Amino acid sequence: MEITQQNSCVKYILPDGRFLDVLTDVFDEMYKWLQNEVNSPESGGYIVGYQHDITKNVSLEKISHPFSGDYCNRIHFTIKDPRHNSFLLKEKVKKSYYMGVWHTHPQDVPIPSSIDWEDWRSSIENETSGCGYILFIIAGRKQVRIWAGDTCTKVITELHECQKVDGIYVKGGTTDEAITKNNRG
Repeated sequence: MEITQQNSCVKYILPDGRFLDVLTDVFDEMYKWLQNEVNSPESGGYIVGYQHDITKNVSLEKISHPFSGDYCNRIHFTIKDPRHNSFLLKEKVKKSYYMGVWHTHPQDVPIPSSIDWEDWRSSIENETSGCGYILFIIAGRKQVRIWAGDTCTKVITELHECQKVDGIYVKGGTTDEAITKNNRG
């Protein structure tokens, strides 16, 4: 997904066919922390949201941001500040629950590091979320990529934005599937 600030939400398809809506507030906050300068440190935090009672689709509403007690440098970020946990507790009262973590990379198109993969595997083994997946977002300088770790199967899958026609999401496949279909004629 290319980083823009004009969408009210971006819709992705989860591995089980449900939809994931990432609300504007999530991208707007991430955008503030992109590593656009040579000395910008890696940043990150928690993601909160909820699963819809009827459709079981998932919405991501907010993220925590780096605090002074966190550990960060150009290529590493670790949540250490207790204000992240306060953020989770405050949002839980509003019925918005832990859904995963996000962080930045100093790349245009972020590529998960071996440390990311190790941390993600540990997360899907040891954590629970409000939707059956632990979500992992990496924000690069020009693109944001999202992965879903299935807490039952332990499989981590990259998510793709749903197909749009004339700027409107359509029921069915992902943008990648639409491109493949169009390339076949």
